[in-house]
Amino acid sequence: MADFLVRLDDLRTTTVEEPGAAPLGDGEARLRVERFGFTANNLTYGAFGDVMGYWRFFPAPDGWGRIPVWGFGTVTDSNAPGIEPGQRYYGYFPMSSSVVLRPRAITGGFEDAAAHRAELPPTYNRYLEATPAAGFAPEHDNANAVMRPLFMTGWLLGRHLAGGGPVALTSASSKTAYCAAHALEAPSIIGLTSARNAEFVRSLGFYDTVLTYDEADQLPRGEGLRYVDMAGDPVLRRAVHEHLGDDLAASIVVGATHWDQASLETGGGPLPGPAPEFFFAPAVAEQLIGELGATEFQRRIGADWLAFIEPLSRILEIEEATGPEAVERVYRSFLDGTADPRTGHVLNL
Repeated sequence: MADFLVRLDDLRTTTVEEPGAAPLGDGEARLRVERFGFTANNLTYGAFGDVMGYWRFFPAPDGWGRIPVWGFGTVTDSNAPGIEPGQRYYGYFPMSSSVVLRPRAITGGFEDAAAHRAELPPTYNRYLEATPAAGFAPEHDNANAVMRPLFMTGWLLGRHLAGGGPVALTSASSKTAYCAAHALEAPSIIGLTSARNAEFVRSLGFYDTVLTYDEADQLPRGEGLRYVDMAGDPVLRRAVHEHLGDDLAASIVVGATHWDQASLETGGGPLPGPAPEFFFAPAVAEQLIGELGATEFQRRIGADWLAFIEPLSRILEIEEATGPEAVERVYRSFLDGTADPRTGHVLNL
């Protein structure tokens, strides 16, 4: 067993530990982490790990954390009823070669009933059967590992922002941002990005207007614009608020692609306009599940996801890599801001 660990107080400090596989207790199952995607979204889990509880999913030695990722796991050993070796699941895993869970069967899969996850969002605790009949065709494994959770966040954001005025998204080259742009129905969708990524963002075709960060003062006034902050950068957030003031209809923090500056704080005193609010996708998902029912919720998002795979195939190139050094290399590329937005990374320790 191998764990990729990061320091809680410094995401740049990492190590790989090999603690060995402990015997399973009653009701537990061990899954081999077959493959997982790594994107800027995973840095959000690290940057907001304390505030949002992400470090609590997969305990680690004192002072260290296991960043959660989305991917596929195969059961290797099981003392859990109804969970058999060889069964394959899609869900939330640590950056590890294997993980021990406490499965409790639900329709279409199981949920982890471990005591330390009891108070954590149910969306993250559910594991879906990864079979073609359940919508997980093997040829889409890599796309699912990289993009499915980001698509869900974008899809949920699109429903959260249905109706109203134009929407501006920061870090517009990020996968979560362009999934949201694809899902949004708004009079105008504006992408804010770095000068380095502006051409790529324009090529996506999901944004009506693309502005670089130093052009944020060109955001339109008087139209009830909703500001969606994928970067988590308080300096940029203040610039937008000071430019738009009371013309800003909403300020929503979704991610932290600018992880080293990420903060939910306003800094420098109160912001003009509406107070920023954090968009927590699992809460919106649970609300929709309550309204639609779990089966209909999964049917709708599954159908829209399958429709998105075709345009996605023209945008994204998948790069697979194995081993601790490869995981470290990809992780560093996101920390340093050098990751190519055209590439989706699928990893295995």
